[in-house]
Amino acid sequence: MIAQQSTTIPPLVSGGVMLTYRCTNACKHCLYRCSPRHEPHFAPPEQVDATFAALAREPRLSGVHLAGGEATLDWDRLVYAIQSARKHHVTLDYLETNASWCRDETTARAGFERLQQAGLNGVLISASLFHNEFTPLAYTKAAVRAAWDVFGRGGVLIWTPDVLSRMDRGLDEDRRHTLKQSCELLGIDLDSGELWQVHGYLTPGGRCAERLQSGIRRLPAEAFEGSSCKGTLASTHHFHIDPFGNLYSGHCPGISVASIENLHPGISEASHPLFWRLWEGGPFAVWSDLASDFRPDASGYISKCHFCLELRKHLRATASGRFGELRPDEFYR
Repeated sequence: MIAQQSTTIPPLVSGGVMLTYRCTNACKHCLYRCSPRHEPHFAPPEQVDATFAALAREPRLSGVHLAGGEATLDWDRLVYAIQSARKHHVTLDYLETNASWCRDETTARAGFERLQQAGLNGVLISASLFHNEFTPLAYTKAAVRAAWDVFGRGGVLIWTPDVLSRMDRGLDEDRRHTLKQSCELLGIDLDSGELWQVHGYLTPGGRCAERLQSGIRRLPAEAFEGSSCKGTLASTHHFHIDPFGNLYSGHCPGISVASIENLHPGISEASHPLFWRLWEGGPFAVWSDLASDFRPDASGYISKCHFCLELRKHLRATASGRFGELRPDEFYR
């Protein structure tokens, strides 16, 4: 089955630097399973510097964004990260924020001005029904208006503007809504999979695979036989480096073979058996070769990523730390 003896992660092109897994929200769609229940760990200054120093050596890197969790939970560390990126000549595209701290325009503008003075040129503001379970729409709108004032229209990304417009037309901006409530108010059928169409960027892994299964076709584990993950794992157009220095390629948090100490290690069956099997044969190969005691869900899985997540959670619980690629602990809590 194995077609090659070793490989490595290709040069990094574009991605994000996560400063923390801790968040004000525990959104149902969060790929990285961030939560207020995580420890208040932020990447320390020396790691931030090491991260940007490593990124500065990447020959094809176009830029990175700052993310969490919610990076504004520690303003001093966030400002340091912006300054460190500038010091190392790494282009910062934007900061991601859920606007939970933007209780009014004055507060939001003061925060954005502080970040701009540190060297930030843009911001991405999250707007979704998932965020609205925790952040009132009025906060999101205040963040957008303040960010326009500080960064200009070209420096503000709303993710996504169509969902923000839809919420603005149908939701009370001064309150939070459960996902069920907002869907009822906006005429979205939760049981048909329509929610996935409204938020077309959803990735069927992480908490999304666990919490948003309604209305999505499920496939048996056997349906994923022969489906390699190489294309995803080799993609460095949306990588992330987490608060502990782990590198995630593609959209695959919770499994890492590289870190800021060495972003391009040699990867082989001997050195990284689980990652190698995903690269060559996908989660079915992991099940066949490394987790024969795993009993698949009889109702099936909404995606290959969903199947993989459940396999990895099983191995974390039963393999006694045998697979170092399954990290960090925060993702699996």
